[in-house]
Amino acid sequence: MIFAEGFAMNFRATFRWSLLPVLALCAGCAGSLSSRSAARGPRTAADVLQRHSPMVEWNAESLLEADFDQDGVKDYAIRGISRDRVVVGIVRGPLVAGSPAWTLEFPWSGGGEDALCSREARIALEPLGDESKTLAGHPNARGTGINLHDDKCDAFHIFWNPEKKKFEWWRL
Repeated sequence: MIFAEGFAMNFRATFRWSLLPVLALCAGCAGSLSSRSAARGPRTAADVLQRHSPMVEWNAESLLEADFDQDGVKDYAIRGISRDRVVVGIVRGPLVAGSPAWTLEFPWSGGGEDALCSREARIALEPLGDESKTLAGHPNARGTGINLHDDKCDAFHIFWNPEKKKFEWWRL
């Protein structure tokens, strides 16, 4: 009986110690998988914008795709809401970990040059080819821009300014 108890104790101790390398290997595999999926980057432009501006409620259904910054790569734009503002989020493509993102905020109350007339504003693609007269020869007066409108007051025309390396807007 003493032999059986000693054998059982040694077996349990040996069994426990032999499981440690197996568990360590499994933990290493799991860590490697999660770091590989993180290295792949975000799955959607909404993921990038959610990380960039987590307090904004992004509407993934409003997604627009075009080469907004004229670098030959498709970029993304999404409309969002934050408190009393409509937010236009823009993500530079391709979607990778660390994709640059910009946001432009427009209040829907209070009036003023930068205000919308309602919360119901939408975004749409807009060709910028004919804007050269309106933009007084601005070097970015070509390509594709974003039109933010609520059909109640003048629309915002959002475009990439290559000199300042940022998105700007104009309105009549």
